[in-house]
Amino acid sequence: MLSTFRRIFSAEKQKTMPDCQAMSDSGLTINELPNEILSLIFTNISGEALCKQVILTCKKWKDIIDSSPFWIDKLLHDSRASPNLLKFLAQSDCLDPKHLYFKNPFVKNLIKNPCAENGYDFWDNRSLLSIIDLGSRGSVDYYNKEYLKKHCRNSKYIQEQNGFKIEPDDYLKRDPYDSNGKPVRNYATTYFKCTKYQLIDLYDEGIDERMLKKLRPRIEIKDSYAPRHDCGSEYHLNVVLFDEKFNKIEGVKFDKVFPQWSVPEWHEFKQVIENYADSLRYILFEHCGKDTQFWAGHYGIKLTNSSVRLIFD
Repeated sequence: MLSTFRRIFSAEKQKTMPDCQAMSDSGLTINELPNEILSLIFTNISGEALCKQVILTCKKWKDIIDSSPFWIDKLLHDSRASPNLLKFLAQSDCLDPKHLYFKNPFVKNLIKNPCAENGYDFWDNRSLLSIIDLGSRGSVDYYNKEYLKKHCRNSKYIQEQNGFKIEPDDYLKRDPYDSNGKPVRNYATTYFKCTKYQLIDLYDEGIDERMLKKLRPRIEIKDSYAPRHDCGSEYHLNVVLFDEKFNKIEGVKFDKVFPQWSVPEWHEFKQVIENYADSLRYILFEHCGKDTQFWAGHYGIKLTNSSVRLIFD
């Protein structure tokens, strides 16, 4: 039947009637295929194509694509959600399979470009905390979204920016991760404090106020940092939870100073935040560092592999 479907679809593409009663040479109509077979075929088509093109073909196909069981099958087929996650969301009355397919905050790192995969994309190389501390809360929305759209894109080929330098020097010839999944690239700092941040809007990522209240996911924060051997350095991390008006709910602050001749090895910061207020909407991840000896070049702390994840039991 699959071969028949392909033949019909390709040969009759230009002549398909609104009710999908296109005919093959054998006389079998597309709509005579069982819904289960059509659904199985549709799961092999991209989600974007299904919603923009295939769904417009006829009412029968639209009904299949609009159904929750279809998107559950599609989630499992494309490995975008585990059976345990689907069960957990269903039991919590928070399962919207189609929405989850396109915006699933539970299976990904909410930090974009953590290991310089795309240069400095998605990172603002200033301090959002400084802006908020100055009382300019009215400019936060513009500062985060509009500034990032204009200035923090298409930086894949930029090696140095605002005190940071992407290492190694031949980073464009190297993947961001090695064969074991460990980061290869990092952001090295210079003699003045180099800061970069990302502001995560949980609503934009697919989890709204109702889901936060019912699911109460734990928030796992991770960051990797390393000193050089020949020069002292310092590392600072600030993670702040905000409500929708940028009132601070709670935060995590960590500082570490490495003296000269420290062992040049990677360290990992990790902390899990739970029992936060229901009003949570934004998560600010801001880290910075520098060397302590004011050497020209990039002898300060190295940063990579940042992550913010929502964890459920």
